[in-house]
Amino acid sequence: MNGEIITSLDNPMVKEVRSLNDKKFRKFHGKFIVDGEKLVREVVCGAAKVDKLFVDASKLSNFDYILSKFDGKVVPVTTKVFNSLSENVSPQGILAEVFMNETLEFNPPKNEPILILDRIQDPGNVGTIIRTAAATGFQTIVLIDSADPFSPKVIRSSSGGVFYLDIFRMTENEIADYCKTHGIELLVADMAGENIFKTKIENKNFALVIGNEGQGVSDYFNENGHLISLPMKSQMESLNAGVSASVLMYTLMGNDIN
Repeated sequence: MNGEIITSLDNPMVKEVRSLNDKKFRKFHGKFIVDGEKLVREVVCGAAKVDKLFVDASKLSNFDYILSKFDGKVVPVTTKVFNSLSENVSPQGILAEVFMNETLEFNPPKNEPILILDRIQDPGNVGTIIRTAAATGFQTIVLIDSADPFSPKVIRSSSGGVFYLDIFRMTENEIADYCKTHGIELLVADMAGENIFKTKIENKNFALVIGNEGQGVSDYFNENGHLISLPMKSQMESLNAGVSASVLMYTLMGNDIN
């Protein structure tokens, strides 16, 4: 542990962590922030590769059980400094600076489903969808111009789901070509689609496509996919993207969830 308590907001390590609230600096440094006791415990126990831990010095003893499992650098800071690092409304006093895994190659398991998020902009929706994907058995997620999966809001709303999935940023053409080449059926969420509860899916060689909150999926997916929908009473026009995606994932994967 770094014995000296950092008191300055201008400390270089503090400034770097604060910069990770911005997507361009996450990309530049190849790191992101994990904030809060539960999520930090997960990454320290092996869910992701941790660079440094930052701890409110007044709460060090609260996290002895986490610090004892971490052999890297622990940086104690004042409460004022810690609160400047955390985006939580009620900071818990511990956060981790974590390395992104940028070495993955896009090579999803054969006959396993893929989840495609087509321009989902709300971090809460992306996080909720990732969380449900992890719960239902989707291992591979493709993001097309969607909210950054490593933003603090997505990390929080995914409840750590981002640590356990293979997440890729791709263009529409890249993932469309891949699915076409490998004979992967596109199941496209759309209000005009077939009732999902009456749809027969023969195998898991499919990609579920969830579209933008306001505009839905792109013309390509709309024209080249098997449109599926959730039935609703006539007075309701649509569901929240995170809710819709979650119900669809459970419906498609339910019998195989252990």
